[in-house]
Amino acid sequence: MSALDRVIGSLLRSGLTWLSRKRLPRIEGKLDVPGLTASVEVIRDRWGIPHIYAANLHDLFFAQGFVHAQDRLFQMEMNRRLAQGQLSELFGELALDTDRTARTFGFNRLGRDDFSNCSGDLCEVIQAYSDGVNAFLQHPQSKMPVEFTLLGHHPEPWKPEDTMAFTRVMIWQLSHAWYSEVIRAQVVEKVGAKHAGALEIQFPPGNPLTLPAGIEFNRLDNADLQRKIGGPFLDQGKGSNAWAISAGRSATGKPVLCNDMHLQLSLPSIWYEVHLVAEDFNVTGVSLPGVPLVLVGHNAHIAWGMTLAFTDCEDLYIEKFDPQNPGRYQFKDDWREATNYPEPIKVKGRADPYIENVVVTHHGPVISDVIGEPGQRLAVCSMALRPCQAFQGWLELDRAKDWEGFVQAMRLIEAPQLNVCYADVAGNIGYWVTGKVPIRARGDGSVPAPGWTGEYEWVGEVPFEEMPHALNPASGYIVTCNHRIVPDDYPYFLGNAWMNGYRARRIVDYIESKGKLSLEDHRRLHIDFTCLPGREFVALLNGFDSADADVRLALELLRAWDGVLSAESVPGTIYEVSRYRLVRNLLEPALGADLALRLMGKGFHPLLLPTHEFYGHDTVAILRLLADPDSWWWQQAGGRQAVLERSLKEAVAWLHVTLGDDPHQWRWGRLHRAIFAHSLSLQKPLDLVFNRGPFPIGGDTDTPCQTAMLPHDPYDNKAWAPSYRQVVDMGDLSQSVAIFPPGQSGQLGSPHYDDLIEPWLKGEYHPQLWTRQQVESHAEGRLILEATG
Repeated sequence: MSALDRVIGSLLRSGLTWLSRKRLPRIEGKLDVPGLTASVEVIRDRWGIPHIYAANLHDLFFAQGFVHAQDRLFQMEMNRRLAQGQLSELFGELALDTDRTARTFGFNRLGRDDFSNCSGDLCEVIQAYSDGVNAFLQHPQSKMPVEFTLLGHHPEPWKPEDTMAFTRVMIWQLSHAWYSEVIRAQVVEKVGAKHAGALEIQFPPGNPLTLPAGIEFNRLDNADLQRKIGGPFLDQGKGSNAWAISAGRSATGKPVLCNDMHLQLSLPSIWYEVHLVAEDFNVTGVSLPGVPLVLVGHNAHIAWGMTLAFTDCEDLYIEKFDPQNPGRYQFKDDWREATNYPEPIKVKGRADPYIENVVVTHHGPVISDVIGEPGQRLAVCSMALRPCQAFQGWLELDRAKDWEGFVQAMRLIEAPQLNVCYADVAGNIGYWVTGKVPIRARGDGSVPAPGWTGEYEWVGEVPFEEMPHALNPASGYIVTCNHRIVPDDYPYFLGNAWMNGYRARRIVDYIESKGKLSLEDHRRLHIDFTCLPGREFVALLNGFDSADADVRLALELLRAWDGVLSAESVPGTIYEVSRYRLVRNLLEPALGADLALRLMGKGFHPLLLPTHEFYGHDTVAILRLLADPDSWWWQQAGGRQAVLERSLKEAVAWLHVTLGDDPHQWRWGRLHRAIFAHSLSLQKPLDLVFNRGPFPIGGDTDTPCQTAMLPHDPYDNKAWAPSYRQVVDMGDLSQSVAIFPPGQSGQLGSPHYDDLIEPWLKGEYHPQLWTRQQVESHAEGRLILEATG
């Protein structure tokens, strides 16, 4: 970037920040707001978090919509346009592939269907929320964020269908087992099933299960795939940590629940922290702008945290269409009519809309064209694209009072597939896996199946009562980190793409090394950078030597490493760069560069699916192959000794060029940095205006403090990181703490735009204010929303 660009960016940042300050929402005084039945009090604390006190649930969720719009309106607009497939209307051809994909998967159609099918209090909640958003849009004192000025756009009224469509995007992004089927099939086609099997995902022996042997789990306890788009409009992630410890393991004498959800860092955050109080409803935690309720947090009785379960709830089917009548496809001995949805997409700069002709079989939408596989007619069958009651489940979760209420909520969350960790004030800890998992007539869904035979259909679902769960395990703790859930004797197939379990093993080791854990112990574990596979990698290099000076330097640094991947670590840098070069050098001779990157986890779309569930498994594969010097994969690449030597030498040479000639300056944080990117940041120099960072940070995808990088764009932390941390003390909820970066507000001129980045980097928290006295003592502003006729 030139000096002139930096000057222009600095001037723009100053000017737009000044303008944004003029447009900040009111947080003090009174506003007359039509649509309320009674006055609502909104107290914002000194971190910008609203505590909403209402007389009834209608007004509570109305006010939640209002404050979401006050602080995050532009983010909400981007999210709904992503879900509705309407980004091209603002960004032109740049976003057309994204819109085509969204329309093909049908988030807009699902949103309409979901709202038309909801009933009772849930419909009232969603409608009240939408009315609150629109009350802000229509209020004479409301001012639009500066991003709308830059785009020359004013948002349309919010609809309940917008909320439901965006929710479907989130559900689908957490349910992406289908894409690994494509990659697995391509690898088998390239090298054959035998050699592909050597790279197949395997769970490392010795790493823990969420439900180890002896825990009851079955009985109720009471080729161009890269699409260019207009920015990181939505976060996507592939991991999280959650754990709960019993009263017997806790220094507080009551259970403690911890969660840190790993998602792509963005500005603003995907999360919006809020405290909702009305009647007997009292819940605090994080919500999604554009969506009512609290998704993760605690109420007066229970607390919960979530991680992705990685259960396999999707399959791809190869469809046979009639060449004489392309609207028909074969199923068994009959021809069926496919459903067609002509989807008009408005594109900025085009006089006429682009028409995406979406074809849907009984399996699901045909997605071949939008994922870059036009040679096959592939339909995706996904629980994420079927009717579900997830919204009702979250409403019940927010107001659950005990284990039974929690279980009822879990029953209703039919998608996405999550590990939900539980603790309550009565002293219980527990766990349940949500989401429907199919029972297949044949096969396990690991590769695309012939859709015309009828032999690979879904014939049922794993019964809810037999989904993995636990209540008060004898160990006194529950740890879930996206790793394998059940032992080999579990009677149903849940999947085979678990994360490798190194994060879980470190957390379990930490818990078991302590007597009783203090709240500070939990906070330290949230920022733990211990890299267990790094230690294994170094151990597997025992006996390896070289005459090359650069290779000997790398080995010397690695063998002195303690395995802690801090931002200051030099050996950690050698490990990361050497391991990355080793994986590429091992895979590419047989697979080619593009397929190798996809096997390492590169997704088909940088916005909707930047990674998939193979991500991170190259670490397990390389450790296994290092212990097998005779593997076919080494032979294809030139032999284990040669590949190792070349990889270490390349790593050191690259570091000399990139970080300088002094190895003592090769700190991991110089390569690995957290960047908070805004959705307009691809338009230079707006990145200098809206983005924050880069900030040096430790960790990788295998450390408890997970900070992952994209396989095709190392080494910055561009994949995901802890997007929200919470430590909930069930003995005294007022002692609970939380943190999420970069800040509560999406408004550039707000003091809460980026004020939480520094404490987040340091592993600090803010108190999760619970009592009215706490809230009053930290109040920054008090806004009364007055009901008017």
